[in-house]
Amino acid sequence: MDMNNRPVSVTQELFDMSDSQPMLYDVHLSTHPGKVRSRNEDNFAINTVYRRLEDPKKNLEGSRLKEPLFCAVYDGMGGEANGDLASKLCAEVSALVYYDLVKSNEVNVDELVSRFVEKSNHAIVDMLESTHSKRGGSTFVMTVFYNGVVYPYSLGDSRIYLYRDKHLRQLSNDQTLAMKKLRANIITEEEALTSPDRHKLTSFLGVDVDAEGLVPQIYQPFVLKPGDKLLLCSDGLYDMCSDRRMSKLMAKSPNEACLALVNAALEKGGEDNITCLLVNCSET
Repeated sequence: MDMNNRPVSVTQELFDMSDSQPMLYDVHLSTHPGKVRSRNEDNFAINTVYRRLEDPKKNLEGSRLKEPLFCAVYDGMGGEANGDLASKLCAEVSALVYYDLVKSNEVNVDELVSRFVEKSNHAIVDMLESTHSKRGGSTFVMTVFYNGVVYPYSLGDSRIYLYRDKHLRQLSNDQTLAMKKLRANIITEEEALTSPDRHKLTSFLGVDVDAEGLVPQIYQPFVLKPGDKLLLCSDGLYDMCSDRRMSKLMAKSPNEACLALVNAALEKGGEDNITCLLVNCSET
């Protein structure tokens, strides 16, 4: 991890809520199974929309969407059948978060997302039991746009990035064994980048088999500025594409940037499913 791209919790200027006001957003989604895997186990949610794109050369576009806005990327795992179904279950459950957002004037977003984690984890566990399988789950990254504020969440190794003033910052933390060792000073930052533990997940949806209580990673809310771009992606992007390369591509128009990111990962080998969900903050 580039220490210049530290999580948002150490970037105090992002927390200024004084200019918080409802905004309009352009949302772009591009996803591709990659060059190695036969099926795309990634899924996504934009409000109540979740599905695969039939043509990977095109974006799903939503222009000037109003708040509340709900965006998420899910990276399923556990083999093609289980991973595909796990990420789909998460996308279906997440529609409930959006319905709760729109039906009330006063919402505790953290509580809504925590309920989503509980319900989607339970749905995956039930699915695994019904199929007599021990392998399955999904990572997630999620942003809720509500009253001019962005609320970010994650579990696993999918990521959230902010592109602002020509700089790309990673806002989320990976829940992996390599990062756990890094925080415990067992390995160095350089070693963590190539460690075989870098994709061994320490938390994900479906891991809480005994219903002991799975807790999402809750990050500091912040305010987007006009011109900012927020990127939610699966690990199929950043494994193939460096931060520097992603930053350069994010300078493009939102529609071009979303497709260019996926194509860049494909050019480098496309070893995993690739999903990019890009939110551009526009003037009201």
